[in-house]
Amino acid sequence: MKKKIFILGSLIIVVAIFLSNTLFTINGSERVTLLSHIIYRGLMGYHYSGKAIDDEFSQKAFKEYLELQDVNKRYLLKADIERLQKYKDKIDDEFNEGKTELMEITTQILQQRIEQVMGFYEGILAKPFDFTKDENFEFDPDKRDYCTNLTELKELWRKTLKYRTLVRYVNLLRAKKKELDDKKTGKKKENDKTTGTKNKNETGKNVEKKEQSKQELEKKAREAVLKSYKNIFNRTLQANKNDALSRYLNAVVNVYDPHTLYFPPKEQEDFEMEMSGTFEGIGALLGEKDGYVTISRIIVGGPSWRQKKLQPGDLILKVGQADEEPVDIVGMRVVDAVKLIRGKKDTIVKLTVKRPDGQIKVIPIVRGVVIIEDTFARSAVLYQEKLKRTFGYIYLPRFYNDFSRSDGRNSTDDVKKELEKLEAKKVEGIILDLRYNSGGALRDAIRMSGLFLQEGPVVQVKDKDGDPRIYNDPDPAVNYKGPLIVLINTLSASASEILSAALQDYNRAVIVGGAGSFGKGTVQVMLNLDRYIVKRREDSKPLGALAITIQKFYRIDGTSIQLRGVTPDVVLPDRFDYLELGEKYYDYPLPWDSVAPAPYKKWSSDLSNREMLAAKSKQRVDKSPRFALLKKYIGRLKDMRKDTLQSLQLEKVMKKQAERQKETDKLDKFEKKTFPVKVLPAQEMDKNLSERMAKEVKARQKDWFERIEKDMYLFEAMAILNDMIKN
Repeated sequence: MKKKIFILGSLIIVVAIFLSNTLFTINGSERVTLLSHIIYRGLMGYHYSGKAIDDEFSQKAFKEYLELQDVNKRYLLKADIERLQKYKDKIDDEFNEGKTELMEITTQILQQRIEQVMGFYEGILAKPFDFTKDENFEFDPDKRDYCTNLTELKELWRKTLKYRTLVRYVNLLRAKKKELDDKKTGKKKENDKTTGTKNKNETGKNVEKKEQSKQELEKKAREAVLKSYKNIFNRTLQANKNDALSRYLNAVVNVYDPHTLYFPPKEQEDFEMEMSGTFEGIGALLGEKDGYVTISRIIVGGPSWRQKKLQPGDLILKVGQADEEPVDIVGMRVVDAVKLIRGKKDTIVKLTVKRPDGQIKVIPIVRGVVIIEDTFARSAVLYQEKLKRTFGYIYLPRFYNDFSRSDGRNSTDDVKKELEKLEAKKVEGIILDLRYNSGGALRDAIRMSGLFLQEGPVVQVKDKDGDPRIYNDPDPAVNYKGPLIVLINTLSASASEILSAALQDYNRAVIVGGAGSFGKGTVQVMLNLDRYIVKRREDSKPLGALAITIQKFYRIDGTSIQLRGVTPDVVLPDRFDYLELGEKYYDYPLPWDSVAPAPYKKWSSDLSNREMLAAKSKQRVDKSPRFALLKKYIGRLKDMRKDTLQSLQLEKVMKKQAERQKETDKLDKFEKKTFPVKVLPAQEMDKNLSERMAKEVKARQKDWFERIEKDMYLFEAMAILNDMIKN
């Protein structure tokens, strides 16, 4: 099952699509029937793909649904799957008729299996595990089949629980070692006065004491795992019918495309609040992968961003409140994990995360409010003494636009102001940083392109029916005409891809970054389903919301951004390459295609030397110790993704983790080093600020400048910009 990243912030438009009232003249008054009919008709009438809900569709939805029910294949047996097979061609009929027979039967079977596992898991954890035994556990459920009987299921759970205990045991051993290392070690053991050797009896006692200590730690680890799984099973059994319905409906709508999603009542609000970091929380975008809640993106300006410990790609294993015992969230849905992570400002949440390299970290985060100012465009002046050159740098975390106010703030006007500041500093070239920018307002992607281009087409947008509509730069003025580099990475999506593609097609900028951008070439509309209930059905509210894909967008050369994204002119090693992020890794993405190119005239300056720029960059990257370590680290993580057979032998696990830690420490050491670049503010600080505000602004500015000085990608972008200017 592929990773699902909820990236709904990218090119979503909120409009009212009014469905025919005939939708609601159905027999019966059950809320489930009404909800199914509304979603069914909405998909059939408005989804871009025009995909038919037929037997072929049913088979895909059936597979998706089973994966959502038991993502790690730890409950259902082969016999259960065979029993449910009769429904694989009937989901289309059930969905059309508003029936939920498959959902109800699956829920009953799943509950029965969970209760059976609950009958033996405590017995497994009651006895010590033998970590000297050489055995393995297949971590990837895609490489395992469903168990054929309860005996096999019990063995699977024995290995699962042994693995969970082993992870905790290793952490306890390390913590104990650190505790001992921190104490004074100057005491000498008594020597035998007559022979000058260690007292054998005393040595034997020390060994016995150490072994006893290890047994206590192993027992402590098992007890912790037992407590965590008690919580997991209790939560699972308490899941109500609405939870089951949500999983069922999302299994169906996800077959249309990965960005078409159903949000149950309240969960839409919860999801947007916590995942975007708009209000109080940790400021992180979460996703789901094979039963794990994952960190997909760190929200700029939020608590996690300021702390710099949580990273994209981390798997969240447990969530704890201050000094309370943490709750194991493996297997928990994202929306349920949100409820544990959410909390009032200035309270502490502790996340136990597993890094992509296998390390387990406990990260305490003080909840807070995202610093909104840090989510807006900002700039700095970069001076290189060796090159005797001054460059401008603009960081844009998202394409924002406050449509609720006529004078609302928007990213285009803000970038325009930053360009004016940098022009006043007489910079010789500018770097526009769109890394991690997941998109936003389509209008701003179009208008911002116009800051660097003369009038002309920027993007083409196509509905399911009809020809593409060409969107043009509305302003013939060019605000910046100098050398330009656009930095992107795997997490640059949607509006970021529109701007990057337009500047690349016009030969206006050199695009620099990883192997490619995210590849999201679709537009969604968010439908409040309550709007489609006639007055006599008011008692069915609330129904929730549906995000539905209604359009695709294309480059001006006619090619689609969907799946393929934007390929940089100069490719650098992408630190997220091993995570398999992007549209092409989803289960049911819309296909790549093309339309007729729009008529446009390329920029007058000659950027035909892109191959030379790429060749020179490669020479520098190949000689860079920092990039060499990064490439080695990425390669190792790629190998780890393939090698999913986990050893359950303590000695092997400790040895492997020590090797990984050593390599990680090397990279961390390099990444803490600064490059020879002087970072200066693009504009003097406002003298009217209060002393407290001025102090806060200086602190944030200092923090940002320090990160710029350590950024290997930005430093290489400056070298490329220097090559552009020289040529």
